[in-house]
Amino acid sequence: MTTKYNRNFEKCFPFSDTGFKMILAASTALPITIPGNDNQIYRAKFSVSSTADVWVQLNGTAVLPTAGVASATYNQERIDIDFVKYVKGEDTLSFISTGTPQVGVSLLMVQDIT
Repeated sequence: MTTKYNRNFEKCFPFSDTGFKMILAASTALPITIPGNDNQIYRAKFSVSSTADVWVQLNGTAVLPTAGVASATYNQERIDIDFVKYVKGEDTLSFISTGTPQVGVSLLMVQDIT
């Protein structure tokens, strides 16, 4: 049975357990470490301006793409609108951009099997 409220809460989540906010320095990787341990899984919601070009690397150092070169990447993606990933405690996220955008990461614990 469906209630009239189901659609209203479809994309509604509580405030994050923890998070990070930062202003990147141009062409300089900035790492953060996810709190907790590897038995804790978080929903990571990334926030950037729609005009910002920001890359994030999981458990490594983010690097900028080279013009005119298609480079193979592993665990590095460009952050876009509605960019959400799962991360574990103790994971490292590294951010990089050619500009100086503001970046937010909201972490919401979804599993703790400790």
